Amino acid sequence: YVDMNSFFASCEQQLHPELRGKPVAVVPMLTDTTCAIAASYEAKAFGVKTGTRVADAKKMCPGLKLICANHSNYVKFHHQVRVAMDTVIPIHAVRSIDEFACELKGTQQSSEKAMAIAHKIKKALREQVGEHIKASIGLAPNFLLAKIAADMQKPDGLTLLHQDNLKEKLSTLKLQDIPGIGPRMEVRLHTKGITTVAQILELSEQHTRGLWESVWGARMHRLLKGEWIDFLAASDVQSIGHSHVLPPLKRTYDGALIVAQKLLWKAAVRLRQQKMMAQKMYFSVRYMDGDKFYREVSFSATQDSGFLLQQINAMYAEAPRHKKPKKASITLFNFVLESQHQTSFFENTDRSAIYKAVDTINQRYGKNTVIAGSLLDDTKAAPTFIAFQRIPGIDELD
Repeated sequence: YVDMNSFFASCEQQLHPELRGKPVAVVPMLTDTTCAIAASYEAKAFGVKTGTRVADAKKMCPGLKLICANHSNYVKFHHQVRVAMDTVIPIHAVRSIDEFACELKGTQQSSEKAMAIAHKIKKALREQVGEHIKASIGLAPNFLLAKIAADMQKPDGLTLLHQDNLKEKLSTLKLQDIPGIGPRMEVRLHTKGITTVAQILELSEQHTRGLWESVWGARMHRLLKGEWIDFLAASDVQSIGHSHVLPPLKRTYDGALIVAQKLLWKAAVRLRQQKMMAQKMYFSVRYMDGDKFYREVSFSATQDSGFLLQQINAMYAEAPRHKKPKKASITLFNFVLESQHQTSFFENTDRSAIYKAVDTINQRYGKNTVIAGSLLDDTKAAPTFIAFQRIPGIDELD
């Protein structure tokens, strides 16, 4: 399991030599009221971490360098990391923009060869991506344990867990060091008398399943014992969506609509790339005062950007005009495969062909070469940010 260290901050330090060795916090915008979305290890030494309020971070870390996030650069580095890793070993699963899982097979599973592969990955990252793009690597009998191992030594760590030292190593961890145990789950475990990982390791599979109140508990038991279970298998796409926190100048009724339209335009492109057609759309706007406007609409299966823009315009016409919007979100779902779609006698199939042609033109000649007229006034609305589980391709970058 390869876990990139302070990835966004490291990317900035790789790109900007003057930031190397300095405490750096990457932020969504340069204001004291927002939070850090990443921190360099120099900043972490002062207690600054993801989620730290910028005003507090400045007090904790004098001389802190604030860098406005450039997600396009982070996506480019992500793809460079993937290319570098592929020169050493195939990537089994991309877990996030900065985490990758690789499956060792056959003789690769010996401790010596596994360690050699890990060192080769580090060397490939250093030589092909950059000296300041480092990773902690975990080697273990399954992906859950490998992720735990990668977290044990940071930065630039390399940790091997095998059956002989598994119980000893895991028993030193805190409950929330185990993926799948968050604050709520920890409270539930405490109410049932479980306060240490060592106690979980002594439980039977049936008892562990009871703690989680689901089949995941039994699976967790087997994974923590070192059994090989590939739980990272890709699942079918259930929805396609985007959301965006509005910058101060866009926190108006019209500004939120422009951002929502751009989000929908992106989602429709992805819909066609997946060869899917959507039958439902969810749209929401969250306001500065905490209120939320949302609507959901159903329609015949479509991937027509123009039709979808009409739908969002109709929904937003019902939104309050006096409130100050903070965030816009759009989701397309309830999919059918394009190949299985039954065309209606009244349907204009030429429109789908037109938008596919638009996608081809934009891919060849650059973003926004052809775009909806309503978006011409602000083609930079809703720039590409990083999704938690989906990494944009290079061709999607603004």
